[in-house]
Amino acid sequence: MGAMPQPRATDADSPALPPAPLHAIDWAALRGPLLVALPGAGCTPAVLGGLRAPGWTVQPVDWAEPPLCPHSCDPRQVARRLADSLRQRAQDGHAGPVVLLGYSVGGVLAMLTALQPGLPVAGLVVGNTGAHSARHGDPAFAQRVREAWAPPAQHDFLRACFAQMPPSALWRQLCDYLASLPPSALLQSIEGLRALDLRPDLPSLHCPVLVLHGEQDRRRGVADAIELAACLPMARLQLLPGGHTPMVDCLPRYLRALHPFLAGLHPPRTDAGARPA
Repeated sequence: MGAMPQPRATDADSPALPPAPLHAIDWAALRGPLLVALPGAGCTPAVLGGLRAPGWTVQPVDWAEPPLCPHSCDPRQVARRLADSLRQRAQDGHAGPVVLLGYSVGGVLAMLTALQPGLPVAGLVVGNTGAHSARHGDPAFAQRVREAWAPPAQHDFLRACFAQMPPSALWRQLCDYLASLPPSALLQSIEGLRALDLRPDLPSLHCPVLVLHGEQDRRRGVADAIELAACLPMARLQLLPGGHTPMVDCLPRYLRALHPFLAGLHPPRTDAGARPA
């Protein structure tokens, strides 16, 4: 299959581009500041569709690619694939900065990708995750996926990802996506995540990091966010009034935290086309 055409964002506050499988994204065609958005395990990248940022192209990535899931969904393997795909674009000093954004397993993917050699990212936005999984609020999740992964269990999992019921159209997308994801692929993500402890590696990430965390998260507590931010040399933590998926639960607050961070990495151009002094 050929690469999907990827339009360049031109509007000052462009919405996210449609989610795309990793192999189908032509990163070189996305010139200018680029925000790569990574969903959590089992969640459609449509949850990132509300993201927008002045002057930035937002590209949500479907890294699991159900129903076939042609590649490993183990976080370390996904991060290597993403880094290999992005490396040339990130190294192009004339193309614009690259920032990785993710939540839950997607946040771990963002950090693991930034840790890959030869990938100069301008910054990270990570949320509702942690440096390890020892305090994860759902320790029996993998067992349920192995033994009783019927629609009721799938819906309970999805409902726990939000502080309040998401919009009905998004809920249908979430249910359909999770139903199409083979349990074996989901298990690769879950078990790979729980085998990780990033605390020894995170001090080597010297790019700015914004840690956004929904205070009502039932899977990852605020203590995980505080510990994660403490492990990162250039991190700032901001708590939000949402759950595990704050870019849906409290999108306006999420964007109000995100936009100043991105502007600090790449100030918006003035009307005359020049950056402010």
